[in-house]
Parts: sequence; C-alpha cells; structure tokens
Amino acid sequence: MRSLSLFVILFFCVACVDKFKPHKEIITSCPEGIETKKVLFIGWDGVRSDALQTAQTPNLDSLLQESYYCYSVDRGPYTVSTPGWSTILHGVWPSKHGLTENSFKRNRYKEYPDIFHILNQFKTGYGLATLSNWDAFLQITSNEDYAQRFDTDIAMTADALQLLDQCVPDVLLMHFDFPDDSGHEFGFSPSSLEYLNAIETCDVYLGQLLQKIEWRESNFNEQWMIVITTDHGGEGTGHGNQDNLDQTRKVWYVVRTPGLFSQEVSAGKSVDLLPTMLQWLSCPRPANLDGTPLL
Repeated sequence: MRSLSLFVILFFCVACVDKFKPHKEIITSCPEGIETKKVLFIGWDGVRSDALQTAQTPNLDSLLQESYYCYSVDRGPYTVSTPGWSTILHGVWPSKHGLTENSFKRNRYKEYPDIFHILNQFKTGYGLATLSNWDAFLQITSNEDYAQRFDTDIAMTADALQLLDQCVPDVLLMHFDFPDDSGHEFGFSPSSLEYLNAIETCDVYLGQLLQKIEWRESNFNEQWMIVITTDHGGEGTGHGNQDNLDQTRKVWYVVRTPGLFSQEVSAGKSVDLLPTMLQWLSCPRPANLDGTPLL
C-alpha cells in the first residue's frame, strides 16, 4: 500500500510538471513599439458571464460605452485553460490547434501560429510582450520581446504600467489568474462573495491600466484596442469535462476602440478575437483561421 501511494504521488507530480513547468526562458528585452495603433489584451481566467454581470466592475462598465461586447460567447469544447487560450490567441478551434487538456502535447502550433508569430511574419520590428502569473500562458505565444511570470496580479500590473511608460509595446498580453483560483477554492458562482471579490479586484487593476492608456492616447497620438475576455466559466469548484454546460462553455468578451459606438451582441465566438486584433493592426488574416473580424 505504501509503495502504491508513492507511485500515485509521483504520477501526480509528473502530471503537474507537464502542466506548469515553464518551457520558455524569461525574456526581458524592452518591447519598444513601432505603430500608433496598439492592442492591450487582458485575460481574466475563469470568469463566468453571469458572475461578471453581478460583480461591481465600474471600470469595465465605463469601457462598455465605446465597446463591442457579448455575454454569450462560444469558447468551444474542452473547458480547461490551455485549449481555451490557444483558441483565442491562435484563432482556431481545438480540432485544428490540437489541444484538449492542460498539456502542450500534440499541439499543432506550427500549422496554426499565434498572434505574435503572425505579426512577425507580416512585418519585423513589432514590440510584443506577455505578462502572466501562470507559466502555461507564456507557452501559448512565441516570438515576443518580453515575457514575464509574476507571483501576484498587483506585481504584474505594476510591471505593465512601467512598460507603458518606458517601452510601449504594440501588443501587450496580460493574464490574470486570481478569479480562477478563487473559483476552484470557493465556487464558480455569482453567489460566491470570494469569487465576486476576485473579479472586482481585477477591475481595480483594469482601472489603473485604463488611466495609463487614456494618458497615452491623449499625449502620444496613439490609438489602443482593448480586448478583455475569459477562457471558460465554471460550475461548483470545477470546469473541466463540462463542455455542454452554459455556465462553463458560454463566456464573454469586450472589444474597445476609440470612439466606437457601444453595441451589445447576442452571440459571439472566441475565435473571432484574433482576426479582430490583426485587422486593427492592418495585418493580413491567414486563410486558415476559423474566425472573422468583429468590427
């Protein structure tokens, strides 16, 4: 029995290593941008649509005044994070990118590359950056100038604000994991105060970022597309193998550009976000993407 227990522990540890170990060295060169049109992409991991609408999010609410947004977005099957973020940032469904679980085995990223790879194939010189407090998120993209993992969301936000002061990348990807952590501990539910608090904390960080973006747009002739979305919802304290539950599979997005007329749509698809960002950056859309631009 003791040897069996040891085997189970070792097997579990190997599985954890496959999911969480960083396969990319941390990159720290300054991601100085070359374009006046830029993208800030923010992922709030594991935020259910109904919980988002229940939480007090004044900064996100203010953003809706010039955004195209949807609370019923199909994020595709396999309701765990690695397939979800891959669908969004590679612009294809799991049937193409090949990921169905929190592992990068059997990925087809070479056939269906991420946003950074597509941009660099189109033109050299882009300033590209990824910030996350989850190692695996840093593996979903490639070819960025700057990639950093942080222990806390507050540290990550502080680093982003510094980047926006000093280097100002053309595309800045940020991934906040706090809502997902809270959902696993306290429940993915709009009735969970702890879960709502995690969402509201993300909104506080969003407010700091929006202030910086507003300042840059007012003083440096920049135009920023801001994309905020999630990878999955949840039910109870889980979200894996729940592909048919609306609470898990139906998610949301917000897409803002300066002066955009506010519009809520009744249905959307996660695969539309990558072609939308590429269109904003005047980058041709690869023919093998599954989505189409929203704007």
